[in-house]
Amino acid sequence: MPTVRTTFRPDLEVEVGDVEYAQLKTQGLLVDEPASDSVPPATAAPANLAKKTSTGAAGSKES
Repeated sequence: MPTVRTTFRPDLEVEVGDVEYAQLKTQGLLVDEPASDSVPPATAAPANLAKKTSTGAAGSKES
């Protein structure tokens, strides 16, 4: 019997049967446990900070 965390109670581990596990997984109600050796997404630099774009209003010269 697998022990899972659900999206509606992620703080509680629940022991479920195989059929119930399959149903919860199909419905997308299981919380995915992050791998302990991977880099958490919160520490990765956001893509919008990698390249700054200017609006062109302050640096443009129109005559």
